[in-house]
Amino acid sequence: MKVCFTGCSFTVGDGFPEHERENFIYDRLISKELNWDSENQAQLGNSNYYIFIQSYNAIISNKYDLVVSQWSALNRLWLSPGPNCFYATNDDNKDFRYRNLTIPKGDKQFFKNIVLLLNHDYQNILDLVDYCNILQTVSKEYKVKHFNINGLVPWTQDLILPFGSDLAQEFSLYTKNLLDFDNRDNKELIELFGTLQNKVLTLDQTTWVNIFNSFKANTMDDGPQGHHPGPKSHRWMADQIKDYLIKEKIL
Repeated sequence: MKVCFTGCSFTVGDGFPEHERENFIYDRLISKELNWDSENQAQLGNSNYYIFIQSYNAIISNKYDLVVSQWSALNRLWLSPGPNCFYATNDDNKDFRYRNLTIPKGDKQFFKNIVLLLNHDYQNILDLVDYCNILQTVSKEYKVKHFNINGLVPWTQDLILPFGSDLAQEFSLYTKNLLDFDNRDNKELIELFGTLQNKVLTLDQTTWVNIFNSFKANTMDDGPQGHHPGPKSHRWMADQIKDYLIKEKIL
């Protein structure tokens, strides 16, 4: 089976020296065990928009039997003043320079804080659902199998569960923050949450390996370079994929 993996640094295998990734990163583990001919197109810092574009192009290329999309943090944003892209929500401590444009590292942190305030998760969840639904439609049209991995998406299961009158008890802390819970009345909360829930419910959950149980939340060790998921964590992800493939009869 010819397989393409897209995603962010989790799927790249960041945290491991490049020469060690072949033996420890989840996509390589599952590919060896299932004798897949796989290609890893993941990129460091990838936003969900770029993961969507990569996945879409992989599907319509007719090069792959299966495309796997590992979704990243919701609020990642890349800006393009020119060929050199600017990662607006990056944590690096460096100046950004492109031609006559310079953003000192001190100003970058201030700019990042503003971007995170203006680029909140609510709309990004709506966009992610659209990306997934488009990929599902296109994969059916091109007769390519496709499934999703939750890498760093922090949404919680209450987004798909019926809700009653005690919103304070029924919403997770994440959903409360998403809705600015303490600053809205019940009417506003129900309206905003209803829009969000109706959108999320359009997802086909059978196309997800771990929809509300992210890889990030299950990271139990670090890579040898001291960051990102380590060997045990990647083994966990590979096992989740294998269980999913058996359950959905994809193997």
